[in-house]
Amino acid sequence: MKLTKMVINNFRSFGECQAINFNNQTVLIGNNSSGKTTVLQALSKLFSDKQSERIIRKSDFHLPKGLKPGENTRNLFIETIFEFDELAGTVYGPAIPTFFEHFTVSQDGAKPFLRIRLESSWEDDGTVEGSIDTQIYYISSDEDTIRDEDKHRAPRKDLDKIRVLYVPASRTPEKELGNASGSMLSRLVNSINWTKDEINEIKDKIDELNNTFLSENGALTQINNEIQKSWELYHEDNRFSQAELIINSSEMAAALRQIALKFSPTTTEEAFTVSDLGDGLRSIFYFSLVDSILDIELEITKDREENPDNPRFKLVPPILTILAIEEPENHIAPHHIGKLVKRFKQLSNNDNSQVILTSHSPAIVKRIEPEELRYLRIESNGRVLQTIVSDIKLPQDTDESYKYIKGAIQAYPELYFAKLVVLGEGDSEELLLPKFFDLLGNEIDSSQISIVPLGGRHVNYFWKLLNSLKIPHITLLDFDNERYGGGWGRVQYVIQQLLKIGIARNDLVRMKDGRILDDQDIARISSNQISDILSQPLLSWINHLEKFNVFFSAPLDIDFLMLQYYKDYYLETLSTNEGPVVSYTDENSDNKKIKITKMDRTNDYQLIGFKNRISEAIQATLKDKSGPGDSFTEEEKELMIWYQYFFLGRGKPTTHMQFLLSIRDEELIESLPSVFEKIVKRAKELLGDIEYGEE
Repeated sequence: MKLTKMVINNFRSFGECQAINFNNQTVLIGNNSSGKTTVLQALSKLFSDKQSERIIRKSDFHLPKGLKPGENTRNLFIETIFEFDELAGTVYGPAIPTFFEHFTVSQDGAKPFLRIRLESSWEDDGTVEGSIDTQIYYISSDEDTIRDEDKHRAPRKDLDKIRVLYVPASRTPEKELGNASGSMLSRLVNSINWTKDEINEIKDKIDELNNTFLSENGALTQINNEIQKSWELYHEDNRFSQAELIINSSEMAAALRQIALKFSPTTTEEAFTVSDLGDGLRSIFYFSLVDSILDIELEITKDREENPDNPRFKLVPPILTILAIEEPENHIAPHHIGKLVKRFKQLSNNDNSQVILTSHSPAIVKRIEPEELRYLRIESNGRVLQTIVSDIKLPQDTDESYKYIKGAIQAYPELYFAKLVVLGEGDSEELLLPKFFDLLGNEIDSSQISIVPLGGRHVNYFWKLLNSLKIPHITLLDFDNERYGGGWGRVQYVIQQLLKIGIARNDLVRMKDGRILDDQDIARISSNQISDILSQPLLSWINHLEKFNVFFSAPLDIDFLMLQYYKDYYLETLSTNEGPVVSYTDENSDNKKIKITKMDRTNDYQLIGFKNRISEAIQATLKDKSGPGDSFTEEEKELMIWYQYFFLGRGKPTTHMQFLLSIRDEELIESLPSVFEKIVKRAKELLGDIEYGEE
C-alpha cells in the first residue's frame, strides 16, 4: 500500500486544485515559501498521530487576492489516493482486508484504489476563529464531482492505520526520546507486554535500591525524619500523615519515565545526552531514531503474526508510515548527505514506509532520480497568487537522449532553484559567462542566475523542461557557420524547436512581405535552398531570434569569438617556446619549420607553407562534412590556425583561465563582444531589473 496521488484545493498557498503524484520516494523542490512544507502539513491534517497537527484552523483556508481574512464562507479539501501492490500477489499484508470494503474501481478497468478525502468549511460566526466544520470521508466514486451518497465517514481508528511522521527542519530528537505521552519512545515502551516475573523482579530491584539509600543511618533517612517531624506539626489528619522520601516509585510507569539515552565516550568524563550533541549530530540521530522505530514496528508486525495470542508488544503498528522530512540537508556535512539519501531510498522501498522530502539543496537533488522530483512555484498574476506543482519533463526513456538529459540535469541541479538559467554549449561558456555577467553588473550568485552547459544538440529538451517549470532562460548557441548542421541549418533547428515549445508561428516566421512560413518551407532552409524561401539575410535572422532569447556565438563558437576580439591577449599567455609552426620547403628544397610569429611574410617559400597551414587549419576547425571556408574573411581563416592550436590541441578551460588571469577587467570591457552585452541586458529584463526593450 502506497500513496500515489494527492489533490489539494484552497489549503494555505494552494488555491485551485493541484494534483501531486507520488513515487515510493518523492522530493519536493522549489524556492522558499513556494508551498513545500504546506504539502507535508496537508498530509498531516489527515494522518498525523498527533491530534494537534490534525486540527484545521482559519489560517489554513486559502485567501484569494482581493479578499480580506474575515470575508466570505470558504471551503477546502485535501484528497489522497492509495494503491496496493498487494493486489498483484507479490506482497502480502494487512492493507487489503483493512480497507477492502472501501476500494474504488475506475471505469477504465485499472486496479482498485483507496480514496480518502478531508473536507472543511469556514464561516464567520463573529468569533475570532469562526465556525469550522471538518469531516474525513472514504469516497466510493472515481468521478471529480462527488455526490453525497459517495461519501462514507472514515473513522479515526481506520485512519490511524496510515501514519505521517513529520520531521521538521528544526529537529529536536530529545522530545521523541523522553517517555512523555505521544513521543516515539513512549508508544513503544508503554506497549510492552511485561510478564509477571519481569514486573516482580523490577519492583524488587527498586525496593532494594530504596532500602540502600534509606538505610537506618543514612543521610537521606535523617532528612526524611526531619520532613516527617515538621509535617506532623502542620497536619493532624490521619490521612496522608506519613511523608516518606523515596528514590523512585515501585510503579512500573514511574520507573519507565526515568529512561534516558546517553552517548559515550566523550571529550569529558561524563556521558552526553542528545541535547549535548551538536545540531548536525542531533539531525543524524533523529533520522536514526525514526529508522529504528520503523524497523522495530516491522519486527512487532512479524511477532504478532507468529504469536497472535501472546505478542511481545501491545502496539499494533500502522500499515503505512509516510516519512515527511523537511530539509534533510540542514546541519549535515556533505559527505553524510549521500548516505542519508541512500538510506531514505531503502526505507521507501519497504512495505510499511514511504518517503517524502523537501529540499532546496543541489547536494540532495543531484542524488535523486529526476522522475522523483516535483517542482513547486508560486504563480502570481492579477487574478491569483497560488502554488503550482510540476513534474520534471524528460524525453521518453526509449529516446537516445534520455540518459544524456537525465545525467545533465542531475549534474547541474542548480537550475531548479534559479531565477534565470543561461544555457550554453559547454565548459567555455560555463567559465566565461559568469565573468562577463560580473563585469556588467549582474553577478550571477546574487542575481540567482545559473549557467548550465548542456550541449546545443539537446537544447530543445531543456527548453521544454524550463518552460514547463516557468523558469526564464536564455540560450547561447554556437552558430557553427559552414560546419555540418551549422549556419542556416542552426537557424532552421532553432525555428523548428521554438515552434514545438509553443512559440507563435505568426511571431516567429513572418516575412517582411507578410508571408508566414509553413513546415515545408522551414524544412527547405539549408545552405543551398534559401533564395526562394527567405527574403531576409542571415544576420537579420540571428537578430530576430534574439527576441526569443536565443543568441549565437558567431561565426563559429565562443572560443573563436574570444580569439577574434582578444587575440593579442591569448598570445601573451604563451611562452617563447609555444605557438603554431609553419612547415615549408626553402629554395634549396630543404624541409624547414618556423613559428608563425617569426615568419617572414615577404618570403614566398614561407608563404606557400603558410597557405597550406591555413588550409589544414580550416579543415580541422570546420571538421568533416563541412564547407570550404569561403564565407570567412582571409583574416578569419588565418585565425583558424590559432584556434586549432589553442582549442583543438589544448584544453579549452585551461586556455581561457590563463587568459582571464592575464587581462585586466578594463581591457576585457574595452573589447567586449556585443553578444555578451545583449545577453546581460536581456537577463536584467527577464529578472525585472529594467523594462523590456529599455535602452
